[in-house]
Amino acid sequence: MDFENLFRAIQKAGHDLADAWLIKSVFAFIVATLTSVHGTAMVAFVVLVFIDLLTRWIALCYKHLQDCSRDSDLYSCIANIPMAIKAGYINSDAMKHRFVGKIIVYMVLTVMAVNVDKLLFASGETPIILKVVWTYLAATEAMSVLENLRDAGIEQAGSLLVFLRERTTILLDRFKQK
Repeated sequence: MDFENLFRAIQKAGHDLADAWLIKSVFAFIVATLTSVHGTAMVAFVVLVFIDLLTRWIALCYKHLQDCSRDSDLYSCIANIPMAIKAGYINSDAMKHRFVGKIIVYMVLTVMAVNVDKLLFASGETPIILKVVWTYLAATEAMSVLENLRDAGIEQAGSLLVFLRERTTILLDRFKQK
């Protein structure tokens, strides 16, 4: 291959890269985020917040079914979601804002914790802030899910909630001692 053909091949590759550059950049950002440690954690938090949202809907449906004097088992609560929305028990607009707001707060806290840990590491200290933040956020979401299930009439959720609160307190006390 001579230099002229090599130059044309490089030029063609450049043009191919430039085609749909925005889509390619967004896709690369998404892949890089999802495959990084922090991206994986963010996906886990999105799933936790979504489960929290779903269990909140189930708890509101439980209240709707109780108010209507109807069966309020877990299956009935799940099946009743559309009727609870129509009846105004579930305000989906407010719920969406809570979901997005939580994710934004979690992202801000993660970025803050990563940078504080970098400073701790640079100063020779043990970087622990990110672990504390992620542990706290995950425990908070788990407790919220259990509270929602308890409010939906699931008896086991109450006992598990007490246990999780005790264990979280012990774990956070360990972080305080470090």
